[in-house]
Order: sequence, then structure tokens, then C-alpha cells
Amino acid sequence: MASIHRRPRSPYWHGAFRQGGKLVYRSTGTTDKAVAHRIADEWEQMAKQLDAGTYTETQTREVISGILRRANLGTHGVKPPGIGEFLKEWLEAKLTTLAEGSAWGYRKAVGEFIKHLGPKASRPLGALQPSDARSYLATLHESDYAAKTISIYAKVLRAAFKQAVIDGYIPSNPFDISLAISKTRTAATTHRRRGFSGGEVRLLQEAAARVSADWHTAVMVASYTGARLRDCCRLRWEDLDLAGSRLVIHQLKTGRTIEIPLHPELQTHLEARASAAGDRQEDYVTPTLADLETGGASGLSMQFAAIMRDAGVSQGKTTQGTRRQQNERGFHSLRHTFVSALASADVSSELRMKLSGHSDLKSHSGYTHTEFDQLAGALRGVRYG
Repeated sequence: MASIHRRPRSPYWHGAFRQGGKLVYRSTGTTDKAVAHRIADEWEQMAKQLDAGTYTETQTREVISGILRRANLGTHGVKPPGIGEFLKEWLEAKLTTLAEGSAWGYRKAVGEFIKHLGPKASRPLGALQPSDARSYLATLHESDYAAKTISIYAKVLRAAFKQAVIDGYIPSNPFDISLAISKTRTAATTHRRRGFSGGEVRLLQEAAARVSADWHTAVMVASYTGARLRDCCRLRWEDLDLAGSRLVIHQLKTGRTIEIPLHPELQTHLEARASAAGDRQEDYVTPTLADLETGGASGLSMQFAAIMRDAGVSQGKTTQGTRRQQNERGFHSLRHTFVSALASADVSSELRMKLSGHSDLKSHSGYTHTEFDQLAGALRGVRYG
């Protein structure tokens, strides 16, 4: 005999019935106890027929979806949200619990999926199928997205539609699928970054200064911290301790926060910026760059490519991907250059990892004053030109 129960974090009754010898719990999608009982009884009958071989699993899911629609529409007049509407509402609630770095990834995952669905995003949640999820992930792969990025996007969307299952909008999660998409790339299309010479770094700093004070600062920060492009552009004044000669970097890619010493040249530059800003100091150190995307015809990467051309610094070999052209050298090359400069100054691999932010915040939250001085001493060995 099927039964119904309340479960944590869901306003709906959940039916309990046996299928294949196992006890199965599934949301009925209704708060009406009598309706929930009827739904659970129908599910139990479907499960028995499935076990007997009368129905396929796909047919059973379609019947269950019909039951949910009747419960929601016929009994309560509640229209299930559209796919895009549900995802946007879920994301808005989720963002209140996320760090800024993670929030950016969640926005991209949801936004790209809605864009992929196109007009179908306005359809009810029940119209979404596992084939839509597979098509989306395959499109990302064909568009040359990194395997790690694809995995993160799938994880985010799996979490979103898990909530839809809990809420009773859909009977199963369309993103509960295997990521059996080959990520193998041939040697001919493998993309590798190369660093800059010390002289080229100086040319880039000078060219950036000719473009704007904000670009000059972004390049200086990358030169002496190895920070990634978006992290440099979203540095806040509150992240700087000029008196203590240190700064905090919030890594958008990893979600980590690291604290490192200020290189003397970077400190001089930032003190000059702070003095020039005075009482007009804004939230971000580079306000004109903080809200720009990295990609696109006028994005940060293309702007830096123009700075490289003005500086007379080559972008190196170009690999043609299906999503975009990839050059051997770009803004991220400053990160490679910084780490290489540390190695040339005989800085240990342990200190190099700490300075470049390859460690979790917890792993160096117990830094002693001596260790911080070691990092500051290591930085003084970095020279360009």
C-alpha cells in the first residue's frame, strides 16, 4: 500500500511505494493530502506494471508527468513555471549564498543554457528532456569549452533541476546523465601559453599607460602578482593595505582568497593611484574595466590584444578553435611570466605557489610574520628589463 510523507525543504507531500523491490520516495507536487494519496496510489500501480514488464520506464515517467500536471493544474490551478523562469528564480535565490567568484560561474552556466534552449526556454519544465542536456553539453564541447568548464556547468544545472524534482515540478532530473563526451585533443590543436621577456613586460606596461590609468594598473597588478585578468580588473580598494604593503586577491576562477605582499614597484604605482583618486576614490581600483566581460569584440581580452599590438609585442602562434582563435600569448601570459621570474630568482616552488595563488586560503591562513617576510623578500627578486 502506497503511503505519503513530509520531507525536509519541500512544501509538498511525497509518495512512498515499492518498485523493483526497493522503497521509492517521490514528490507528488501537491500540498493537498487527499490528492497526494491518489497520486501515490497511481504511482504504485505504474510501478507494479513496470516490474511486470507491461510498461517501459519512459512510458511510466510520461504517466507520472501527466499525474503531476493534473494535480497541479486540475486541482490547484497552479501553472508550472517555464524552464527559463524557473532557472532565473533558482539562480536569484542561490546567489545570496555564494561568494562572488562562484556566483559568476553560476550565472554563466544558467545563462548559457537558457541561450542554448532559445524559444524552448519558455516551455514548461516538464518539456525538458535528458536529450536537451546532452545536446547542450555536446555543444559546449564542440565550441571548444574546457572539460573542466563543461563539468562545472553540468554540476550547476544538475543542482538546479534537483530542486525542481524536490519541488515536484518534474519527476526526474534531466542532468542526471553521463558526461561521456570525449575531451581528447590532438597535438596539432593543443593550446599552450608562452610568457613574455622582461623587456616585453616593460613595453606592455608603457603601452597600457597610454591607453588608460585603469589598464596600466591592471597590467601592473598582473606583472607583480600573477593574478588572472578578471581578478586584476575587479580588485577593490578595500582589498589593499598600502600601509602594511599587502593586498588580497579574490580568485573568480577558484573561489579562493589569497593575501600576498606588494612588490615595491606595484606599491609605488598604487600609492600614486590612491593619491590621485583622493576623496573621489571608487569601489574598484579599475572601475572602467571591472564590469566588462573577458570575451567579445570589445571585451577585456581583445582590448589587451590591442595593447600588445601597440607595444609591438607578438601574440605568438594562433590556434583556430571552433569557438574562437587562441593565441600563444595574451594577458594570461603575464601569470606565466611572473611565476617564471620567481623561478629565475631562485624562489622555492613552495613560495612560488603561495605567491601565485595556487594554494587554498586555509593552507596559508596560519602564516607567521616570518613567512610573510619570506614572501616579501622573494618578490623583491622579480625584475623586468
